[in-house]
Amino acid sequence: MQKDFKTKGIQSVERAFFILERFKEYPEGVTLTELSNVTGVSKSNLQKYLASFLNLDVLHFDDGTKKYNFSSKLIELGLSALRKKDIVSIVDPYMVKIKEELNHSSILALWSKDGPIIVKYQGSGKSINVEIELGYRPPLLVSSVGKCFAAYLSNNHVKTLYDKNIEEYNLEPKIIEKQLNEVKEKGFAYRETQFGGLPGNHTIACPIFNYSGNIVGVIGMIGFSHDLNLEMDGEEVKMLKKVSVDISGELLHVK
Repeated sequence: MQKDFKTKGIQSVERAFFILERFKEYPEGVTLTELSNVTGVSKSNLQKYLASFLNLDVLHFDDGTKKYNFSSKLIELGLSALRKKDIVSIVDPYMVKIKEELNHSSILALWSKDGPIIVKYQGSGKSINVEIELGYRPPLLVSSVGKCFAAYLSNNHVKTLYDKNIEEYNLEPKIIEKQLNEVKEKGFAYRETQFGGLPGNHTIACPIFNYSGNIVGVIGMIGFSHDLNLEMDGEEVKMLKKVSVDISGELLHVK
């Protein structure tokens, strides 16, 4: 069905974007006939738009398949806009949702040259909250947040801190590697005991990925053994995994 464009002047711009949006439905490219059918725009009119798109290097045309598709220039523009997305602001509504629906405290951690660092904290609505200071650096191998980063970052990113934690906390490398493999298999990390000065004695953490599939952050819940369920089929784990997938989706990560 053809879209109704009413305003002259803006009309051509709106129609151009309407046509471009249809390309998302055809990742392998689209023919003139297919595009005409899905937009409701006649082939003769479409050809004028497509000619302009080609002139602007917004699309490219494959002579072999007779299909049009996005050009690298348009992809570069999209990535440029994506880089301006601030993960800290993206995560806000999700952390509020955790508070409103599960009444748990949550955190966002990013990676720095010195390891994980907490950059955002959302308290629960409970009378007693698990408090955590912004700027706190959870250990790499004994915190759920740290284990997420250790599991998904490349060895050259974590080796120095990894070796330091092994020695400092007297950890067994084989056990740690098994735990990190489990994080990747299950899609989340957890801690179920009190450890040193770490906040709470029950925590869950899930990775956040960008469009390249690289981990760019970790979102987590913190609480106590009597109120934070760590089971894989529990509502906390299910919700946090969904939240991490949704945030990653906003960063154009496709699993």
